[in-house]
Amino acid sequence: MTDKKEKINIYKEPSTSDNYFYLNNGIPVKNLAELLDQLANMDKELFNYHVNKKNNDFANWVRGVFGEKELARRINMSRSPQGMLKAIIKFLETKS
Repeated sequence: MTDKKEKINIYKEPSTSDNYFYLNNGIPVKNLAELLDQLANMDKELFNYHVNKKNNDFANWVRGVFGEKELARRINMSRSPQGMLKAIIKFLETKS
């Protein structure tokens, strides 16, 4: 059986706004494209609110809402906005 790599639609939004990711500053993130945009400009304080040694809200959201377990695993290893941004981009490049 061949493991087919399925392309990810980074603009795909959850079916309801209840599944949007709300940053601690109140900004809603609706899809992976918006997450990338937010990470590009996110300050360390906001990032650390969502990512710490015990929890990674971004990884949990990607796994729970989009079912992307491998991407969530990679996101979970990131400890900075720039590192997470690079991990997501690298993952998406392997899917294209």
